Amino acid sequence: MWVTRRVVVRARGHPLIRATHGKTLEFTREAVVTERATCVVGVEARFDPDSLGLLRGRVRLTVRAGGQEVSGEAVVNPAHRVSERLVVRRSLFTDPDTLAVGATLTAAELPAEMVAVLADAEAEVTLSVAEVEPAEPLVLVGRDGSPVPAGRVGLLWRNADHAVSLGSGAVPDAGALLEDDGVVVAVTVPGTLEVMPPQVAAWLTGAAAHGARIAVAGSGPVESLLAAGLPPAPALWLGRVSRRSVRRSEIGGLLQAASVPAVFTVPLEEAGAVLETVAAAAPRRQVAVPDGRLDVGTKMTWVEAAQAADAVGRLPGEEATVVLAPSGGGEVVALEGLVRALASAGVAPRTVSQALRPLGVSRRRIYEIMDAGSPDGR
Repeated sequence: MWVTRRVVVRARGHPLIRATHGKTLEFTREAVVTERATCVVGVEARFDPDSLGLLRGRVRLTVRAGGQEVSGEAVVNPAHRVSERLVVRRSLFTDPDTLAVGATLTAAELPAEMVAVLADAEAEVTLSVAEVEPAEPLVLVGRDGSPVPAGRVGLLWRNADHAVSLGSGAVPDAGALLEDDGVVVAVTVPGTLEVMPPQVAAWLTGAAAHGARIAVAGSGPVESLLAAGLPPAPALWLGRVSRRSVRRSEIGGLLQAASVPAVFTVPLEEAGAVLETVAAAAPRRQVAVPDGRLDVGTKMTWVEAAQAADAVGRLPGEEATVVLAPSGGGEVVALEGLVRALASAGVAPRTVSQALRPLGVSRRRIYEIMDAGSPDGR
């Protein structure tokens, strides 16, 4: 059963508070501000950092001072890290100081009578931040024996509703654990995250099928693949693909005809040019794109290639990670031939090994293939 989380930030007024900023609202732990701090509405802020870090999703913001109150809504920034500043922004700019974005309440919208109260250093002012809707179920994934992640993910991990070890004998059903709104499940997996036992990958992809967001400790394509309902391997990790790089035959060819899922990040402003390459070869090719919600973890939605560019173009931020389903008509490419083709095109061995690592191919094996295909046999 979902229980609303609510956090109250308590602060004081200051003689130099002006509250004229029309794009932000800020509470600061500092005791002194200058006239330039036009977004500040409270100083010497006091709050529980852990409670603030557990908030997710859409929240209601209520500022109270001098017997008056004013409210608005915003979305919690999953990249927020507690510091000296708590910033609420009208924009979607998600720097670490920003608590919430997309706000309908800024400093300039406080009533004049309230602003007059805030100019008194003895005045008390509070900011109430309360969730207004259930967050989606969240599955946090890490390796057995690894330390708890840092930041907001680590805080959610320590306060998870359930802890599951997928390397143990008895594993609870994913659907049963994810029935409740807002539930957080911390999952540890044996071995590496890139190459999971089939039963482990099946549990995690099943969790995604039940509507869970997936957050994987560390970087790489695993989070997006699992969120798309796919196992981490076999898959092809292409890194960052731009309008320029997609013109290279070894990249464009893989996007069009890879026989395993292909994962890459793309700048939003160049998504049209990159994804049109895929759509030109197969308009109905399935592409998994992020759902666009600002929240911890990833949730993917499958669309046809012909609609993928529009779907990605509507996402917040500067770039997105997408997953291409295997090409239905593509032939299976022999590993040796693929490696040699990439090498002949000037792709560095290290880059090739990073791209093929999810297939379980070691760097040593990459060099062996390249050496065997070189003119001098070395």
